[in-house]
Amino acid sequence: PSKPEKGRNHMRVISGKRRGATLTAPDGQNTRPTADRTREMIFNVLDGGRHGNPLDAALIIDGFAGSGAMGLEAWSRGAARVILIDQDAAALRAIKTNIDKLDAGAECGAVSRNLLTTSSWPFGQAGLIFLDPPWQNTADAPDASMIALEHLMTAGGIAEDALIVIEHDRRFPPPPHAAFEVVDQRKAGKAGVCFLRYHPS
Repeated sequence: PSKPEKGRNHMRVISGKRRGATLTAPDGQNTRPTADRTREMIFNVLDGGRHGNPLDAALIIDGFAGSGAMGLEAWSRGAARVILIDQDAAALRAIKTNIDKLDAGAECGAVSRNLLTTSSWPFGQAGLIFLDPPWQNTADAPDASMIALEHLMTAGGIAEDALIVIEHDRRFPPPPHAAFEVVDQRKAGKAGVCFLRYHPS
């Protein structure tokens, strides 16, 4: 297996009410924490006003959450309600540890769920969704982010005009989908970040 990223166990909240707080990454090699610089770039876009005020959404989903750094960053910056989703046991332990460490339990919840197969969604409609699934490594591999969005869409978990932020291998952006308009694209090292707007038919 590949070596852990340098500093992967020492992520920090970048801004907001818990700026500088350290976050714990999951043990093992099953997750790939978002680099701090990539997270900062994403939130600079979200805070820039070009896409409205996505952090004001009534519900935010951090899917394939890993440590929960994306969702907890949103919470630190004022998000009202965040659901952090992963099916990996080590990731869920790290998410719960980080929620407790930040004293974020009133607004943030850890949920064990496989977004690639889920058919029900009892949590309401999300106006902002972060997705960072395992990256595909060939052009013809199934795109996990779009599979997850299809399931969430069918289950009624996405609000109209929701903004979706997908991290992916920069070589393989998410495929086009009639319900999701690409409104922004960025690159950060090996990562690509695609911002989609949901327009249900």
